[in-house]
Amino acid sequence: MEWIVKVEQTIDKGTLDADKPPKEQIRIVFDPIGEEILFYGEAKVWKNDWVIFSKCKHSMKIQLEELQEEMAKVVKEMRLRLIEYKNLAEGFTVLKIVEFDDED
Repeated sequence: MEWIVKVEQTIDKGTLDADKPPKEQIRIVFDPIGEEILFYGEAKVWKNDWVIFSKCKHSMKIQLEELQEEMAKVVKEMRLRLIEYKNLAEGFTVLKIVEFDDED
């Protein structure tokens, strides 16, 4: 069983592209056999694929406050990793040719 929680875009200028923020969601998966709940911070950064940027897990015995804390933690981690993703993506767009000397 799983649920999707859409994340409202409240990105500050200077952290990510505030003019075009990525679509974000938390996918919550209940694993009754493993007796745990998995939280996946996902963003749609390229085409139509959701990419997992963060993951947390908790026992299935969870209180509302703990549920809110886990969701906040997974979003915070996801956004930090989205910033690094943006930095990497910009760096790779600058690279045109990479040459290696073959030293045999």
